[in-house]
Amino acid sequence: MGLIGLFANGCAPDVPESQKKEVVKECNLPSDQSGTLEGRWKITPVPIAIKSGHFQQDEIEDIVKAADIWNAFYKETAGTDVIDYGGDKANPRQTSAVKPAVVCSQGILQGTQFTGQVVIFKQGTWPYQNHQAIALTTYCPTPAKPLSNIFNAVMEINYQDFFVEGKKLPDLTSIFVHEFGHMLGLEHSCDAKGKTGYPNCSDAGMPQDYFYAVMFPIIPFDVNGVGEERRALNNNDQGRGNCLYGPNALK
Repeated sequence: MGLIGLFANGCAPDVPESQKKEVVKECNLPSDQSGTLEGRWKITPVPIAIKSGHFQQDEIEDIVKAADIWNAFYKETAGTDVIDYGGDKANPRQTSAVKPAVVCSQGILQGTQFTGQVVIFKQGTWPYQNHQAIALTTYCPTPAKPLSNIFNAVMEINYQDFFVEGKKLPDLTSIFVHEFGHMLGLEHSCDAKGKTGYPNCSDAGMPQDYFYAVMFPIIPFDVNGVGEERRALNNNDQGRGNCLYGPNALK
């Protein structure tokens, strides 16, 4: 089981023009990011469902926007959607399912058929010790080569410490773009502790596109507590994403 968080910190810089480039269509996994692929789903698109009654309509629209950012990228590079939110943009799939006590005790993928969905929950009381985490995606991999196979995942958004009056306000679409990246199998572009297979986020020599990736582990905020809008997949997100799905994926 893996637990992947997105954390709050710092001030929001402008994204340089050098990070806004054409779509990358090749698998590009830099040697210093060799450990940053969590795994992948054997079948796509991955079905998701929003917990009924948890999100307002504008929030649901943000979820769909984020899913479509990944779908648009993979449509261009792999010719397929990777996230299936069901229904249409205005009425995506919802569910009454509850979060299992042990997420990885069961899967939602049996052979080549999905038997459930990755469920998205709003947590008004954050059940984890780290209250700097804006969101958390729990994923369940089975070891395989060259990449583990993901068989279940759950996504939780922290509405105790963010998104409410008096607290910091992240850009919700940006948060979901990041979390969908985790759901699909991408780890952070760097690690604060510099663990093996990850560049250290505090390394002054770290490439800029690691910092400006949507998969960077920290969301900057401005002086008013408004989170940076970081929705566009940059070269690093795209190059690593192509290693997971499509004709140039790792084999």
